[in-house]
Amino acid sequence: MGFERGGRGVKCPYCRKEIHLEPESAPTYPHKDVPGATGVAVPHGWCPACRKFIVVIRFGRFVQGSSDWDRWLDAEDIVSESIAFPPVAGVRELPAEVPDSYRADFFEAERVAPASANASAALSRRLLQRVLRDQFKVSHANLHAEIGEFVATHSPPSYIADALHGVRHIGNFAAHPLKDSNTGEIVHAEPGEAEWLLDVLDSLFDFAFVQPRKLSDRKRELNLKLKALGKPEMT
Repeated sequence: MGFERGGRGVKCPYCRKEIHLEPESAPTYPHKDVPGATGVAVPHGWCPACRKFIVVIRFGRFVQGSSDWDRWLDAEDIVSESIAFPPVAGVRELPAEVPDSYRADFFEAERVAPASANASAALSRRLLQRVLRDQFKVSHANLHAEIGEFVATHSPPSYIADALHGVRHIGNFAAHPLKDSNTGEIVHAEPGEAEWLLDVLDSLFDFAFVQPRKLSDRKRELNLKLKALGKPEMT
C-alpha cells in the first residue's frame, strides 16, 4: 500500500467548492475490472475550505515503484473518479452570487434527502424562512404569513409566487402546524415535498441574488456608454 502522488482538483460534496484535495493517504492496488484501468486508488482527506472528510475512489493506470509500498496511479492516465464518501445526493449547481451561508444549508438539505426526506424538508423550510426574513425583511410568527407578505409586497414573478403557494399546499400546513410555526422541526414530509422545497429555493436564489446582480451590471455598462457620450447617467 502506498500514496498516490499529487493532489487533484475535485468538487467538495459538502460546500461544493472546487478544491485541490491533498490526501493524507491514498491506498493503491492493482485492479483490472474497470475497462482501461489497471489500478484503483482510494485517496482520502479533509476539504481545505470546510474541513469535512472526503473519500474518493479513482481508477487509472497502476504504477509500481522500486519497493512494494511505492505505488500510485499515473495522474495523466485517470480513467474515472467519483466521491465515495459522503454519499452525494445530487448535482445541483448554485450561482456564485448566492452567499456561502445559504449555499451550505441548501447543499446539506440536498445531501440528506435520499436518507431522510423529513430532515431535508425541515432544513429547506428553515432556510426559506431565513432568506425571506434576511433578504426581504418579512417577519411573522409563521411561514404561511411570511410567504403571503413576500408575494404581496415584493411582486415576484408568477412562477415563484405559485411555487411558494405550493410550499403551503404540498406541505399541508393545516395538518402539520409545526411546519408553519417551527420551520426547523423534523416532521412528516409529504411525497415530493423535499424536492419541491429545493426547487423553490433555487428559484428564490435567482430572484434574490442573480437577477439584481445582472441588472446592476447592465446599468453600469449603460452608464459607461452614456458618460462617454456626455449624457446624464442613470441613477
